[in-house]
Amino acid sequence: GKTSAVVCGDIGGYTLGNAKPLEAVDTCLCMGAGLGIAQAVNHLEPDRSCFAFVGDSTFFASGMTGVVNAVYNQHDMVLVVLDNSTTAMTGHQPHPGTGKTMMGDIVDKVSIVKILEAVGVTEVRTVNPLDLEASVNAVKELADMPGVKAIIFKSPCIALYRPEKMCEISSDKCINCKKCIRELGCPAITVNEGRVVIEPSLCTGCGLCTQVCPVSAIS
Repeated sequence: GKTSAVVCGDIGGYTLGNAKPLEAVDTCLCMGAGLGIAQAVNHLEPDRSCFAFVGDSTFFASGMTGVVNAVYNQHDMVLVVLDNSTTAMTGHQPHPGTGKTMMGDIVDKVSIVKILEAVGVTEVRTVNPLDLEASVNAVKELADMPGVKAIIFKSPCIALYRPEKMCEISSDKCINCKKCIRELGCPAITVNEGRVVIEPSLCTGCGLCTQVCPVSAIS
């Protein structure tokens, strides 16, 4: 029954949230600031469900203190960590969660889950973001719970681990409803001469479109 506020503090989250048809982001400032903004919104408008997005590298750089503050001050918010186990936006350099140092030494990975639990976040879910049903269910489950909750959407970075198989549309099954375009905003799915098509050079093979299509025309 609550309305929601989505705030970001990361370049990737800002870009994604402001691209049609997603348009999910209400407010964005600087990297790591999403956690603080969400707490402020919750303080001013306690009837709203607040979501704060942060990448895994930014979580280590400037997000952890915001989580501690949120738990300490008993805020209601959902922290969403977008974990692709790299620093994709600035060159794929390692961070404490990758298990490798800048000099190439192999070290123990610092667990985001253990950090969250250690500072008092009692509800932590790790979900594959390419499983649409599981992702939606996790968000719905945690949205109205009191206190600080966390969802870690964990999936490899497509720039480092690109799937070999691409998605294809069956022209015989496709009813041209364009639901895949309206709901995903995927740059690989476009309209060509009035028909929905997938551009192979842009498709990452994530499979989200196969889960959205109402007639199973994408495989």
